[in-house]
Amino acid sequence: YGQNLVPNGDFEQFSGCPTNWGQIDSALFWMNPTIVGAGGGSPDYFNSCATSFLVSVPSNPIGFQIPHSGNAYGGILLYHLFVGSNIREFIEVPLVSPLIANQQYHFEMYANISDDGAASTDAIAVYFSDTVISGVNNALPLPFNPQINNISGNFLDSLNWTLVSGDYTALGGESYLIIGNFKDDSLTTTIPNNTPENGSAPVAYALIDDVSLTLITGTNSSNEINIFETFPTLFPNPVTDKLNVQINNNEQTEIILYDLSSKKLLQQTFTNTTTINTEQLAKGMYLYTLRNRNGIIKNGQVIKQ
Repeated sequence: YGQNLVPNGDFEQFSGCPTNWGQIDSALFWMNPTIVGAGGGSPDYFNSCATSFLVSVPSNPIGFQIPHSGNAYGGILLYHLFVGSNIREFIEVPLVSPLIANQQYHFEMYANISDDGAASTDAIAVYFSDTVISGVNNALPLPFNPQINNISGNFLDSLNWTLVSGDYTALGGESYLIIGNFKDDSLTTTIPNNTPENGSAPVAYALIDDVSLTLITGTNSSNEINIFETFPTLFPNPVTDKLNVQINNNEQTEIILYDLSSKKLLQQTFTNTTTINTEQLAKGMYLYTLRNRNGIIKNGQVIKQ
């Protein structure tokens, strides 16, 4: 497998320690696709740095759970036992770079059902989008068909972390990843929670940790695309002080680098290869566009460490 395309997949990087529920955006790069104040879900961020018991690790109001790795994890509501309520929460993250058409990727994450939830479920899935999903003003299942679904019968455990994984062949251009339960209540299978406390809250609430998406390398057959011959390459990504850009043709190409507010930071023209000094950039995510006389050939993101 190649590089993890999910930034901060272990939830260890944060802009500030969480102080209350509903603060998934305290984990760098992660976001909520719904509007909390307009009836949307409110996914949570738990970290051992928190001084509030509400979002502390490993003990908090929903139970006791040591992270799969590190000191933090995310949390989402997968199901509410009030039949017909269809209440859901989702978490979303931009990928380090867009997916490449016809290439196969391997996805993994670890999930755990909270002690205080009365139910567990196998209904958790992943949807890849070519555009950001935001501003949804309800807490219903998002109206998308996820490309990776948890295996039927692989119910999440309240004692141990459960691996949820799958492979996906990209259409090309997918730039965001969303995790949650996309099924209606009528299609969601639940079982009683196996926690010794036999939780009382009428929910199936999942903790999420160590999310990864990697290109499956070394599997190209003779009739598959060699991405390094056909597509522009930016490396390393994440970057520290120097970003290398390579285009495997002789056409004059332009790279434009933006911050997340779309402010232009750099514009440079080159042929074949160039190196950009990124020492002066603050840590975080940046956007880039590559284009030649025929138009845009690639948009993507780059992480500065």
